[in-house]
Amino acid sequence: MKIVRSFKRLVQYSYLFLLPVLLIACVTNSTVNNQQHTEFDFDHEIQFSQTQLDEYSYRIEVVPNNKVNFGRLSAFLLRQSLLVCGGYGYQLTVLSGIKSVDHLRESPNLIMQKLTAKLKCPIDTP
Repeated sequence: MKIVRSFKRLVQYSYLFLLPVLLIACVTNSTVNNQQHTEFDFDHEIQFSQTQLDEYSYRIEVVPNNKVNFGRLSAFLLRQSLLVCGGYGYQLTVLSGIKSVDHLRESPNLIMQKLTAKLKCPIDTP
């Protein structure tokens, strides 16, 4: 009789454990539909992620590392915008990641944040 009671309690507690796990799984599954993917460009040694916001809008984040300076990061952002849109005429708005000219002197141990931009492709691309 004690074994049956302990088994029933085990089943009840397992439901209490499984319910939050299933809810978390459903929430994380909805973020997959944003079509975000992280890639690494081996030619330029740059890691970036690209999220499609809608049919013509994207969010691109370029991750800085010690080997790549800001000039190469921004040039890569322009090249990636050209590849994504398939031509010129796109609008690129930088959201974060730009520092002042002498930020290295002000804080030499600063960890640079991602260069984040919103990209809007023209509707009539050739």
